[in-house]
Amino acid sequence: MSQPSPPWTVRTGPQATQILADMGKLDPDLHVGLLRYLRALALEVGAAVAAGRPPAGVRLSDGRYSVDVRREPVIVYYTVHPDEREVRVPDLIWLRT
Repeated sequence: MSQPSPPWTVRTGPQATQILADMGKLDPDLHVGLLRYLRALALEVGAAVAAGRPPAGVRLSDGRYSVDVRREPVIVYYTVHPDEREVRVPDLIWLRT
């Protein structure tokens, strides 16, 4: 019996990490919701890659993907790294009001 594949993970770059830290201080509920969203995004991207489908979002000319977080003022930019089973989030935009 073979071992199950390890789950896909999310890694954030310095800019995204700083925005998430600020969000945690100023809007803890959004922070927790966005962390859950990123985890779900990694699982969704992994399933898409396994099925030979494109990942969620719009592919940009530089190879990143852009996805709007539904009902939240956040846009996530990410790259897909199948060999590491990882989604990397170098940047995200938080449209604070």
